[in-house]
Amino acid sequence: MPRRALAALVVAVASALAPVRRRALFGGAAAAAAPALAPAPSWAADLAPAAKLKKGFDGIDYLLNNWDKETIKSCPTGQVTLKDECDMDANKVPAVLGLKSTDAPLFKIERSFKAVLLGGDVDDIDAWTAATEAFVQHATSAQEYAYTASFGEYNPSGGKDQVAKYMDLSKEELGLARDAL
Repeated sequence: MPRRALAALVVAVASALAPVRRRALFGGAAAAAAPALAPAPSWAADLAPAAKLKKGFDGIDYLLNNWDKETIKSCPTGQVTLKDECDMDANKVPAVLGLKSTDAPLFKIERSFKAVLLGGDVDDIDAWTAATEAFVQHATSAQEYAYTASFGEYNPSGGKDQVAKYMDLSKEELGLARDAL
């Protein structure tokens, strides 16, 4: 390869890899198109913080009241089966806790807690702090148990009975989280 062609190639590669100024990237047409490319706000963002908490509470309450209907995917047919022999869906717990979608009412729940507190709707700060800390603790435990349940069948000493055990533990913690909310 001749020296001039090699030098031109090196210059072209170096200029392609050179740092680009942000203003150059977002100037002109790109800046005009930026609002059109922005994601649409979710409906949950439009709700007041107290309304988000209420909607989240209702979602947790619905899941707990319809636990078997919502979490059992399938059971063996043709015989009498125990709940421990059924396939269970552990993804319902993180979904109701706002960990699967940004549209969920409990997504980034700490922001809603802070907004309600700063809004002046809290009479007893100590009770509020205890309740929010209890909710976060139990919601985290419920999600951890559900996560463990999702892999319970694949562990060396696991099986469907281990999945059912961790789903029951998740249900208990979810109930405590609902009570704290």
